[in-house]
Amino acid sequence: MHSCSRWKRSSLWLVLACLLASASVLAAPKTTTLGTRADTSQPNPPLTSNADARWTDYSREPEYPGVKVLPLQFITTRAGDTLAVVVTVPADAEGKPVAGRFPAILTQTAYRVDLGSLMGSVLPSQQSLLIGGPDQYMVRRGYVSVTVDVRGTGLSSGVTALIGAEEQAAYGDAVEWITHQPWFNGNLGLAGTSYLGITALLTAAQQHPAVKAVFAEVPMGDPYRGTVAPGGLLNANFISTWLTLTQNLSVSNTLSKVVYGKYAALIEAATQDHIAAIDSWYLPTINNALDGMAGYATDDGDFWALRSPLERAKDIRAPTFLIGGSNDIFQRGVPLLYEQLKNKVTTKMVIVPGAHIQAILDAMLDHGTTVARGAPGSQRLLLRWFDHYLKGIDTDVESMPNVTQYVEGYGLFGIHRYTISTDWPHPKAKPERYYLRGNGRLSKLRPLFRESPGYLYEPEAPTISINANQSRTRFFGSVSVADGSECSSSMVQWSLGMVGLLPRLCHFNNAIVENAQDALIFETPPLMSRLYINGPIQANIWMSATNPQAALTIRVDDVDMLGRATPISTGIQSAVHRRVDVSRSRYIDGVMVQPWHPFTEAGKEPLRPGEPVLVRVEIFPAAALLRYGHRLRVAISASNQAQGVWSLPDQAEAAGNVTTIYNEPKYPSSIVVPVVPASELN
Repeated sequence: MHSCSRWKRSSLWLVLACLLASASVLAAPKTTTLGTRADTSQPNPPLTSNADARWTDYSREPEYPGVKVLPLQFITTRAGDTLAVVVTVPADAEGKPVAGRFPAILTQTAYRVDLGSLMGSVLPSQQSLLIGGPDQYMVRRGYVSVTVDVRGTGLSSGVTALIGAEEQAAYGDAVEWITHQPWFNGNLGLAGTSYLGITALLTAAQQHPAVKAVFAEVPMGDPYRGTVAPGGLLNANFISTWLTLTQNLSVSNTLSKVVYGKYAALIEAATQDHIAAIDSWYLPTINNALDGMAGYATDDGDFWALRSPLERAKDIRAPTFLIGGSNDIFQRGVPLLYEQLKNKVTTKMVIVPGAHIQAILDAMLDHGTTVARGAPGSQRLLLRWFDHYLKGIDTDVESMPNVTQYVEGYGLFGIHRYTISTDWPHPKAKPERYYLRGNGRLSKLRPLFRESPGYLYEPEAPTISINANQSRTRFFGSVSVADGSECSSSMVQWSLGMVGLLPRLCHFNNAIVENAQDALIFETPPLMSRLYINGPIQANIWMSATNPQAALTIRVDDVDMLGRATPISTGIQSAVHRRVDVSRSRYIDGVMVQPWHPFTEAGKEPLRPGEPVLVRVEIFPAAALLRYGHRLRVAISASNQAQGVWSLPDQAEAAGNVTTIYNEPKYPSSIVVPVVPASELN
């Protein structure tokens, strides 16, 4: 190869060819990973395998005519707790268990094995294994299904500290118990949805040699940054919904004592453990967070790190299939899990549309084999994945597309379209910066003169109530939202999709909540070509405030020619937690596109009245196509209570705050979006 430094001895054509080749090399984006608590960001050369991959269907006929759900059993852990377990085995035409050894699939749930069995009987043709049910589809094809109530939940004993050290130790006890069963052949798969997907990943990280593959649907990444306290504010909406669900299910065992009368005393003792957890764990944990205690309201210590599959992903040695949702509570985490795993084990990722419940339902559907409707449903994907790694059938999993993503705005007449790529972040993504201008424009031109600032006003603080009734058997939480975000895509997202079960116009049009909040709006002119965004987004906002505390909410929208603002993604950030660890942040071509905030007590930096500061806001990763004539919008408001609220001490310091947003040469507020050539859509 000729060197450009030798151009004097080369022909003119060779010089031009050399310069073009150099430009091509320079055009290839250089990316880094996003760091974790334990590791800094690292060079992240993109995967290029399977560039021509397309989805193909996979299925096979059942091997056995029926299934048999064995009587309820209990595992005794090394710590002396008892874990409820339901086992389902292949059966003959008369319903009798078939003799022999089979690969097993372990699902560990916090939502009760008996409830999972009921759902499995209601939905026999659907993928019930991933939600803790005895799945006829998989069992009839030669698998044993094992569902366990994790320690401290359901019918299992123990005073819970959800996803804590004792619970995680019991994951290993469940695996070890399986290895000694007469129906087990030595090959174990871990599978599950949501909490059940979290347990699958954390169990895989323990590296038991029997574990051969993992299938995790909408699992969590980092609980603090991604779900419980995004941007350093408390996600009271999610917390009150999820903790209420887990605790209520664990104490509602009256019918179970009747159905499983043989174990009535054992179940009653477990129920009393779960009632005790209200005072020993649930209420103290929530109160500590609301009171602003370090380690609960912040990321000090190991409370959140212990519960983070993202921190443990580096220990996973089993091939892993991940399914995520575009507006899921774990929207941030699934792509980051993929990134941590992709260079260590065979890893595939599919992102489907919707919030938590909607994504789960969408993944269950069989979309066929065309990428226009995405990958096949989770049932067929699960069979193909486990047939390969647990049964030794060559299902050609290596040739499956590496990354399949739903792309907002890509499709016609309500038909969602997906795209396939070799990696995430997209190998062709390059950072494009848009400046917030004083005239309300988003422009690639940096301001040359001082422009009119914008102003935000802290809304009325929400009321948070958490109570337990006199019988101490149920835990209740409620959150009232006072800033207009109760009708928004954020409320759908952080209610786990429950609010979206009755769709409203405001769930799909951010203009409604932005008008209600009197947000600052910045838009590009109508686009002259398609704009394809894929990856994490970062807002860099220069601001000052009148109080020591202030928050920023950034909504990114696709505005059509009728003014409808379709949500793309959202970020929220406490200005006090604005400190960024540059060694753990993500870069593309040297430009920071995903900041990593420490969120520690020592890292807090209270605002000084009127002093401008730079606040970098992480906006969760998204994929969207903006069409000709559409506009890219950035809307900034002082809050998004559907996603995050102040702890009580911070709330007092933020009340009545006025925030100034700057747009001038010295303080040029901007947003950086990862742009991919629209030609990459397939």
